[in-house]
Amino acid sequence: MKFLYILIYQLIPRLSFFVFLGITALVINCFGSRQVVEKKPDSHIKPIVIPPQYLKPIVGRVEWVEFPNWKLKLRARVDTGAKSCSIHAVNIEKITENGEEFVVFETFVDEKPVKLKSRFVKEAKVSSTSGISEKRIMIREVMKMGKIKEDVIINLNDRTNLNYPILIGRNFLMGKFLVDVSLSHALGD
Repeated sequence: MKFLYILIYQLIPRLSFFVFLGITALVINCFGSRQVVEKKPDSHIKPIVIPPQYLKPIVGRVEWVEFPNWKLKLRARVDTGAKSCSIHAVNIEKITENGEEFVVFETFVDEKPVKLKSRFVKEAKVSSTSGISEKRIMIREVMKMGKIKEDVIINLNDRTNLNYPILIGRNFLMGKFLVDVSLSHALGD
């Protein structure tokens, strides 16, 4: 009997009160004012500030490059270890026209040979990744990657056994791009 008395006169009213509070809080949260409480940042946490020199386009390990003068678009390997850019070239020939030196060579687009012509810059010794030095012909050509378009010196090299006809080196990348090797075609297709 005492248990029934405690249940009816003490516990049920208290439980009802807590149920009432819960329902009231739910109604206020759902239908009450939509006031947004702005949380102040912790004073010991400093905001991240990216210095302007790092606000550059991000490129991946493979990107598309365009050569506007040749009307050519090719996939290129981005290589931060290479000092200069390189293009696949076979049947290289130096010619002179109107007193100016040019280089005529063939490269391949979709496995079809394409004959290209560019101004001769110089011949220079270039060391390959295997450490072998060889003389290569250097040309200067306009190259575009993403929104960056610039005259760049490119060495001519037989890249027959390599996957990409173009190698993008530091002479084009430096100061203009950040490289993330986990990406490919970061600038789009």
